[in-house]
Amino acid sequence: MQRPKSGKRPHLFARYLTLGLIFAVLCAAFLITMAVVQLREGGGAAQEEGYIRTYTVPGVRGEIYDRNGVLLVGNSTGYDLIYEYGAMPDTRREVNLSLLATVEAILETGNGDKLSADCFVLEGTYPKMKLTAAAKDKDSNDFYHFERFCERNECEATADGVMSYLKKRYKLSETLYTDEEITHLMRLYYEMERADFGAYASYTVAKDVNREIITRLEESNIEGVNFEIRAERVYPYPGVASHILGQLGRITAENADYYLEHDYDLDALVGLSGCEAAFEEWLRGKDGTMVIRYDDRGNQIEKYYETEPQSGNDVYLTIDIDLQRAAEDGLKENVEQIRAADAGAITVLDPDTGEVLAIASYPTYDLTRFDDADYYASLLADGNLPLYNRALQGVYAPGSTYKIGAALAALETNAVNESVTQTCTGIYPHLHNPTCLAEHGEMNVVDAIRESCNVFFYYLGESMGIDAMTDYTRRLGLGTDTGIELSERTGIVAGSAYREENGLMDWQKGDDLSAAIGQSDHGYTPLQLSVYVSSVVNGGTRYNAHLLDSVRAFYTGEILQTTEPQIADRVTISDPTYALLIEAMGQVVSGSDTLSGYFKNLPCATGGKTGTAEVDGKEAYAIYCGFAPLEDPELVVSCIIEEGAVGSRAALAVSRVMEEYFRE
Repeated sequence: MQRPKSGKRPHLFARYLTLGLIFAVLCAAFLITMAVVQLREGGGAAQEEGYIRTYTVPGVRGEIYDRNGVLLVGNSTGYDLIYEYGAMPDTRREVNLSLLATVEAILETGNGDKLSADCFVLEGTYPKMKLTAAAKDKDSNDFYHFERFCERNECEATADGVMSYLKKRYKLSETLYTDEEITHLMRLYYEMERADFGAYASYTVAKDVNREIITRLEESNIEGVNFEIRAERVYPYPGVASHILGQLGRITAENADYYLEHDYDLDALVGLSGCEAAFEEWLRGKDGTMVIRYDDRGNQIEKYYETEPQSGNDVYLTIDIDLQRAAEDGLKENVEQIRAADAGAITVLDPDTGEVLAIASYPTYDLTRFDDADYYASLLADGNLPLYNRALQGVYAPGSTYKIGAALAALETNAVNESVTQTCTGIYPHLHNPTCLAEHGEMNVVDAIRESCNVFFYYLGESMGIDAMTDYTRRLGLGTDTGIELSERTGIVAGSAYREENGLMDWQKGDDLSAAIGQSDHGYTPLQLSVYVSSVVNGGTRYNAHLLDSVRAFYTGEILQTTEPQIADRVTISDPTYALLIEAMGQVVSGSDTLSGYFKNLPCATGGKTGTAEVDGKEAYAIYCGFAPLEDPELVVSCIIEEGAVGSRAALAVSRVMEEYFRE
């Protein structure tokens, strides 16, 4: 049987070569000869023999790998067009002309779409400009920078106030410039101030420009313009694991103070979601400063690092990329084969460690297209919410998958044993007379799990009460933080406490019945379902789920930190109880032609439990939690298909993951 391997060190030759090329390009970029560069106020330390210029050298962000050393998120190099304070022309008129020539070159070389995304608060053309909607929205990033700009420059927080300040400060005369040119210059100067442009901070005019503009600007010798080499994220598996890996983005108003306190530049790219955010501390590279001394003729006479840049560290995940692809492909196939279904989620765990082997949410998105405004807008407009990570944020009633935990609680508290039976006539003849899906006849606990008999569990619900069950199921992982490093929802544990805390109607005895079969107020995430089933099939130990396998030093691969399995709780499960539950879950599969058909290609027997969760106004949600092998579980897979109608319909995706796992 194949198990995902962890800790394999990747081949480093390609890394060495890439780093060497990056370093060579950086050196070449620093040697680009500019026109005569004069000292500006605050722009450098003047000396008799020449002048000094400083450069920010970006620290390379660490990369992300799967458990086997397969690259998931890497870096590539690109050129950014920057404007440097120390290389500016002598007069304001020359500076303005330099900026306008730069914009003209950008547009004429087809780089117009590469202009840096900005927070400019005016729209339209000078002099008929007005504030943007974002500038008026107190929750927006633009408003934060607008407020900061006006306070710092003591200008009125209106369109006229901003235009008046910029026009006066930067000598934007209508007799010298067209309205369109003034508009361009106002936008650039506003952005320069927002980015704290000055002696110690350049301004990025355009990102990821092509070679044509580099050649043109070098030939034009526009003063103040230079190029900066930067690393950008690349994704060898486009569209795979997007919800897990997460996005990079600019610092927002909400967390600007935090990043400033931690020595970030306001224009820095930081992790906004997923692993990029969760492991920001490890992945982040730290910028360095290079000092170059020139003689009075502009010849370089010395170059050295005042502060060397530091590369971020590499993060290795517990994810197996082959299992991840199988999970995503299987989930998509599963959803698309059901006419009413549009969405779902699947989670895969190692039950003996809590390692997350795969997480998938459908529909999903492609990180390689995330910077495309039209693509991003289409994601926001999609009613099926592709940006929403259902595996960690979706809260669902567990349906009959809850019966495993209910049976465990009943067996361990002696509320029932293997010999106790109930007769199912299709109706439970007490309280509000709830129904079952069939007339099952005489049922013991194994029979009741196999057939998913509601009547048997109504009996347990009435005799035990839901609180006695949730004492076990919560400790097994339902309604409890899983420990995963990403953002997740805790869920809802059904019972009187939840009702009281939220000012809802009082809990009634009849509620115990629906709660015992996984309905009522229960609401849990797909990952919690996998943690819960893992805790049962491994004998009662709940491990914290985790994605971080190890952190390794960039370039050398030295292991800096590893994640050891962490026990969150232990639930006593007697050997007889364990044997009964495993037998019952094995019969769920072997006793169903549909389920046994899904898993017929595996080299081992499997176990599982179906669930059908009722949802007001919608088709029921299909749930399947499976594990394999039956006798010695190595992985647990839980799948939810929204509006899948019948629990067994969620087993297709689970079978695809297991087939990949045991593939020779």
